[in-house]
Amino acid sequence: MSQLYTGNLGKANINISSSGDNEIIAAPTTGYIVIDFITLLPTTAVAVQLKDGTTAYGGPFPLDAKQPFTFENAIQSDQGIITLLPGNAFVINLDGAVQVGGFVRYRVIN
Repeated sequence: MSQLYTGNLGKANINISSSGDNEIIAAPTTGYIVIDFITLLPTTAVAVQLKDGTTAYGGPFPLDAKQPFTFENAIQSDQGIITLLPGNAFVINLDGAVQVGGFVRYRVIN
């Protein structure tokens, strides 16, 4: 059976409005986080940087006001769309104080 259906499944809400780093999923005490789905929507223009702990995961995404942002594990990869290093939190950094809402579906793999 694929790891896609194993591990501790979870959902984390995104409801942030502070510039800088915003922790979305706390670092697990054991294992690592695999993200299968993320969607978010800013109320005004903002650059969004996804982070693996303190390390940038790819480049920043400059989003316009009310521009939806969605990543989905459509191919059902065991490693999801984002795989964090063991012991790291999932963080979203905003370059401005903008309201951003959404949610993340993830697994913790031990």
